[in-house]
Amino acid sequence: MSRRIPRPKVEVQSIRNSLLWSLLRERFFLGGVIVLLIVVVPALLAGVIAPYKDYLAPVGPLNSPPSAKYLLGTTGFGQDVFSQLLFGTQHTLFVATVAAVLATLIGLAIGIIAGFMGGIPDAVLNFLTNTFLVIPTFTILLLIASIVHHPGLQLEAVIIGAFSWPWGARAYRSFALNMRSRDYVTVARLNGMGGLSIALTEIMPQMLPYIAIMLVMTLNGALMADVGLDAIGLGPGNTITLGLMIGYAWGWGALVYNWWWWWMPPVVVIILVATSLTAIAIGMDRVFNPRLRGA
Repeated sequence: MSRRIPRPKVEVQSIRNSLLWSLLRERFFLGGVIVLLIVVVPALLAGVIAPYKDYLAPVGPLNSPPSAKYLLGTTGFGQDVFSQLLFGTQHTLFVATVAAVLATLIGLAIGIIAGFMGGIPDAVLNFLTNTFLVIPTFTILLLIASIVHHPGLQLEAVIIGAFSWPWGARAYRSFALNMRSRDYVTVARLNGMGGLSIALTEIMPQMLPYIAIMLVMTLNGALMADVGLDAIGLGPGNTITLGLMIGYAWGWGALVYNWWWWWMPPVVVIILVATSLTAIAIGMDRVFNPRLRGA
């Protein structure tokens, strides 16, 4: 009868509680979360608080500046900018979030398999990752978006997510390479656990803080990719996003005629979201990274 080898005792729960408490006291993280909530909550409530639910319909005079009736003015087509901003923020965040989650899942699967298994699987997946890294991602996105004429929000998210995983995969591979020689992984092997089981139960939990940081950074990148595609007219054609608002304002001369209320609100929202996500990632890194902890 075989005897199972006991795992080294690690006070995982107390460590996690300590890190969580440190995270809640981290100024960068808290500041980023507060700013992000200020933007996200109204966007999620767009269907309730937007003055005009049909954000593409003309509702007032053309190019009207902000007023009591139109809080952020109207576009060159008489559409309410405030309503478009709320729904546009909601749609842009949807695309960026789905793309970031998809990219994280792909990168996580490839990184862990490559780093944990080593050998031929590592060589093949590492080659695939490096190949994608040297391909100009935004150029590929431009090519695909131009072929798929005016993709929907869901398809646009899948397209962005499918090409946003390589940096994450490389980072997860490095982490898995480091983890596979740890004592508790060796004990798990000696106890007969399979590779998938070890990856899910022994390695993944140790990577959660790192995965969270990478997810936030990927979300920021997906946001910029979505805004870029939409602003140059390769995004969805039957809805509104922050990038589409900028693209329409640019295309119809808002910058030339100084109709600032048309293009400035989406630009401000994009800056706020990108800055808040960066602050959140910095705060998480300062807490989770042992080299920066206490700096």
